[in-house]
Amino acid sequence: MTLKQGMVKLGNEVRKKVLPELSSNKREIIRRKNGGDPHFALDELAEQAVEKELDKWKMPIAYFSEDRGLVLLHKKPELLLIIDPVDGTRPAMASFESACVSIAAVPYSENPKFGEIISAIVLELKSGKYFYADARNPKIESSINELPLLSKKTSTESMFWTTELTAHPVRQIARVCGTLIDNSVALGAVFVFTSSSNSLTRIITGQLDAHVDVGHRIVKDNPELAGEFLKVGRGKLVTLFPYDIAAAAFILERAGGIVTDAYGKPLNELKLITDKGINGQCSIIAASNNGLHEEIMSQLNW
Repeated sequence: MTLKQGMVKLGNEVRKKVLPELSSNKREIIRRKNGGDPHFALDELAEQAVEKELDKWKMPIAYFSEDRGLVLLHKKPELLLIIDPVDGTRPAMASFESACVSIAAVPYSENPKFGEIISAIVLELKSGKYFYADARNPKIESSINELPLLSKKTSTESMFWTTELTAHPVRQIARVCGTLIDNSVALGAVFVFTSSSNSLTRIITGQLDAHVDVGHRIVKDNPELAGEFLKVGRGKLVTLFPYDIAAAAFILERAGGIVTDAYGKPLNELKLITDKGINGQCSIIAASNNGLHEEIMSQLNW
């Protein structure tokens, strides 16, 4: 079994476990810990599917997932999987399409970084369609034909894009992104899909032009605003976690898209294993091309 075959199978096993439950209202919150994003019953089903499948691999691997943290499946692991079993739990519970399984692979180390990713897959829960990239291959692979279809648009006026609001105080997002929203909301469109993996892969399909998640930079630049995030997050400070974007950002980059943090810096040094505190969280500005990325950056009001 190749790594790609294993990752596709892992994604499909999660899908097989979760798909029948999408219409059964699995909205029960089991617990809130670490970073504070609720762990729903649907998340737990997906985590159990990951555990069951990876136990069959009998390979020197470890994995890091949203709920389980770092799990060693071998005394001397050689490979580490960064997994978000359901990226988009809320849309999944509403039986929407914007929910994915996200898996990235890096050589095992105690401090793996985004720039070390060797392969990644994002698999859609409802459709089963997937996007895959390998560091050795300049082209991405997908079950969808004729990809990538990256937009060449460089103006924000007709831009179709997404942002993130989960546990983000809206007035602070509007303060930073207000000009961008006003410039694009009439001739273009602004969406909130509540799944970074879905948003980033929609740039690859040409359905979207960009994705903007600035919450982490707002808090880092303005520590006095942490209270607003804690209030909206019901006592937890939640912005964006590396496991949310690791696979999809890698695939988008391999497809030719532009991906940075909200400071405009590459993600190469982003730590993939974190304690989920604010210093282990991140931000992202992703666009279909460099010109559009630069235009987006120029319209953010810090």
